[in-house]
Amino acid sequence: MDERTLTSPVWFSRVGLPFAPSERAAIEAMIRGHAVLARAEIGGVGHWHEAAEFIRAAEWDDTWWEQEEQERARLWECAADRCTEAELLARLAAVTDALTAAVHRAAAAAAARDGVADPALVRAAASGALMAAHQHALAELAGEVGAHFFGFKYALFAGGRWPLGYHRGRYAVF
Repeated sequence: MDERTLTSPVWFSRVGLPFAPSERAAIEAMIRGHAVLARAEIGGVGHWHEAAEFIRAAEWDDTWWEQEEQERARLWECAADRCTEAELLARLAAVTDALTAAVHRAAAAAAARDGVADPALVRAAASGALMAAHQHALAELAGEVGAHFFGFKYALFAGGRWPLGYHRGRYAVF
């Protein structure tokens, strides 16, 4: 991913477009480091309606999400060894609070640009980006920067994509 996207994110600006070689490489690097996703096929999603269908189907396949939650809990323990729980909560809240308005505006604008007026889908997109920012910040606070899955996922969001998740052997990115 382009390092500039981490300092000036371009939320949801590339959803639906074909993958650039750097994006495909970033997705491959991301899933390679994930216990459940390592053998997943990468699937592109072309439209907001297809993203909504994928999300509904993936809700029944929570293996990857459970692994992410276990990793989040592990990172929380590592980060809690480095700072107090109050500091940890405040720092994570500051990250998501700083991004909330911009992420929601970007998701709504991208959906509107494609003729989609589904507030629940826009909220799901924005929530996914904010969760990725939270996870990435948690990995940093735990001292695990670099090639962590949560860092790759955040970089995809910041670079304009929406990593949707895993279902039936496929990791989908919009």
